[in-house]
Amino acid sequence: MVERKLCFKALVGSHNYNLNNEFSDKDYKIFFYPDFDDLYKGGQYSKAFVSEDEDVEYHDIRKLPNLLFKSNVNFMEVLFSEEYEVYDQELYSKIIALRDDLSKMNTPYLYDACFGMYIQKMKEFNRDKVKDIAFASKTFKHAMSSYRILDFLDRYQKSSFTSFKQAMQYDAKDPVRTLLLNIRSGEYCFDQLEELIGEKEKEIRLIEIKYKSVEVNAVLKEKFEELIKESVKATLIESLNGGCFY
Repeated sequence: MVERKLCFKALVGSHNYNLNNEFSDKDYKIFFYPDFDDLYKGGQYSKAFVSEDEDVEYHDIRKLPNLLFKSNVNFMEVLFSEEYEVYDQELYSKIIALRDDLSKMNTPYLYDACFGMYIQKMKEFNRDKVKDIAFASKTFKHAMSSYRILDFLDRYQKSSFTSFKQAMQYDAKDPVRTLLLNIRSGEYCFDQLEELIGEKEKEIRLIEIKYKSVEVNAVLKEKFEELIKESVKATLIESLNGGCFY
């Protein structure tokens, strides 16, 4: 990508959940500041790069408030990463200071977003399970992801929405981690997986009201949008005044 001033880089995915195996690549998301041309043209840039040992996505920092308000868990997890590279300590520190509140800013949408991800993963599971053996590993990974996202909803509400990080990540001794890794490695047949995941889905449908009864924090959304706006403004002014970022 064209060079931009970076904000931070965060580890995401299976390595962040402690659910990786020997075949798992490391996945990262990098957030950067737009330059004058980005603002002038009105675009918000995103780009993915894949190498032999890691996948990296680049995202305009201006996207982050809306992504978090829509409770996209694939982006919310950057607030609770196990591995960071920080390029703008001032903004990063302000974001991390707000992360517990940001994670529960919109729990009604969080439930819907996670359940939507679950439905999509089950569609992928059902699609790939009828294909040849070459798709077996993908199919079991879909099953693990389906169960994991439901389990996240269960764990997060049990913490009264106070510990996103513990709901997302699995300790080495956690029996659910063992279950998830066994699902991924193919220890269960498709019928067993459908029954196991189906029972978990029934449990999670019963807790929907707990998510939907929490008031949306629109004030925090505005505060966070203003924080990002001011940081982008300061960076642009520095750039136009001849500051060097690279």
